[in-house]
Amino acid sequence: MSLIEIAFSTLTEAGFDAMRVEGFPVINMTITAPNGKLDAYVHAHEDSRRLLVYVRPKEVVVSDAKIPPVGEFITRANYGLPLGNFEFDWNDGEINFKNSIDLSTDGQLTPAMVKAQVGFALECVNRYLPGLQAVLRGKNPRAAIEAIDGPSEIRVK
Repeated sequence: MSLIEIAFSTLTEAGFDAMRVEGFPVINMTITAPNGKLDAYVHAHEDSRRLLVYVRPKEVVVSDAKIPPVGEFITRANYGLPLGNFEFDWNDGEINFKNSIDLSTDGQLTPAMVKAQVGFALECVNRYLPGLQAVLRGKNPRAAIEAIDGPSEIRVK
């Protein structure tokens, strides 16, 4: 079975409203999470044996004036993440969380791997979405991260 077939069957069996994109090795889903709606995409690269998961907050618009504070917030959110990372397009304000699996050294994709990758990406965006929304409303990025992760134990003045 191909990577996209394994991912699709895993997600549909897990109860997600997953849809295949015709002609492409891509699955898309819209998820209603506790902190907002999320768009999720699973993209299989069969030739390189990689599965990529992208999750973005739905209907989040970053104006030009908010690009610097959102960039700081995203950088602070990324620090210490054990898997994946937030991506921020400084040109148009698009935000994604990206997680991936490399199976190029004879690895076999399992349903547990798909669930772990998708679940972690969804949880990260859900966790940091309130802080992102607070920054878009004018909150200081550092304060927004500290409201989620707690203050740093070490302060440099």
